[in-house]
Amino acid sequence: MQDTGSISFSFGAQNFCPGICSPNVPLLLEPNLKKRVFESPIKQIIVFGSTKVLNEISLKGVNLGGQTTVRFVTTVKNLGIQMDAGLTLDNHIMELKRKCFHTLRNLAKIRFLLSTTQLKTIVNSLVISCLDYCNGMFYGISNKLIHQLQLIQNACAKAITGKYKHDHMNDDLEKLHWLNIRKRVLFKIGLLAYKSINGLAPSYLQELFTYSHHGHTLKLVIPSRSSKGFGDRSFSSIGPRFYNALPDSVRKSDTVDQFKSSLKTYLFGLSDEEVANIV
Repeated sequence: MQDTGSISFSFGAQNFCPGICSPNVPLLLEPNLKKRVFESPIKQIIVFGSTKVLNEISLKGVNLGGQTTVRFVTTVKNLGIQMDAGLTLDNHIMELKRKCFHTLRNLAKIRFLLSTTQLKTIVNSLVISCLDYCNGMFYGISNKLIHQLQLIQNACAKAITGKYKHDHMNDDLEKLHWLNIRKRVLFKIGLLAYKSINGLAPSYLQELFTYSHHGHTLKLVIPSRSSKGFGDRSFSSIGPRFYNALPDSVRKSDTVDQFKSSLKTYLFGLSDEEVANIV
């Protein structure tokens, strides 16, 4: 897969020769890929994989010919997301937390000049929007990192309601009509799935969804996985699984706005335990 700024492909750990600099991967075997990397103004290579797989690979760099060698890195930024080799998103979330709390501290200095409505609009625009950006990638991350994201959202709610740092949240999120972090992640996944199924998403997302008959009902096909791993976190896997789990009243929405409203109402009614077991 490739776009204007990146080239990616998959391979097994067996494609690497331990202990040497140049791995035996398609990058070196396909001249077109090699040429694209060579001509790119920013040259970085990262290998994503489980800790077990990464430990089996000795990575230093790739020689593109002559004096040009590209070093491997452990973190890259793609479309604003800091992606680490293990896809934990730890670096991204810590940086996001720093940025969001910096914004909230600055807002606190001028809070007395703003009405509650104005403050809510600003917080939604400057902070909540950052939490929601590409948040489908947060599916499957550790509970520790989900908690860090929840701390940011809680701080946003307290900023709007005028509470102090150590005050209890009570039902502030519900009063603001905000889904919590886990539910917001599922909301984004469900919305993307609905748009993909109904031809409202890019073709490369639409192609991930196909139907099959299960008795008298149609269900989305869930790709089979030989083992648990990154594949379970992919949109091609979680999208169909979550969409199939939705009640008919939500899935049969006629418009995007109707689907968003029905999905939000459905998620609001779920407990934390039900959210954890929904997919």
